[in-house]
Amino acid sequence: MSEDYYYRRRLAAADLLPAIGVGIAAGLGAFYLVQLLVQRTPLVPSSAVVREPSLPDKKSGPAGPWDRKRGG
Repeated sequence: MSEDYYYRRRLAAADLLPAIGVGIAAGLGAFYLVQLLVQRTPLVPSSAVVREPSLPDKKSGPAGPWDRKRGG
């Protein structure tokens, strides 16, 4: 026989259990980490977040309602 020959045996369920356990543990750890990041308290309070200003009232403005054209 050659030295390059490798024998590969069939794996039973008992041989796969450690790999399955590590996979499940890694998945649960990743899920927990994502949940922590999603549910964390924001660093900036929501009242301090910059928002777009609301649109002005149609009847208000520097020219006033008398300076507007009809239907507009």
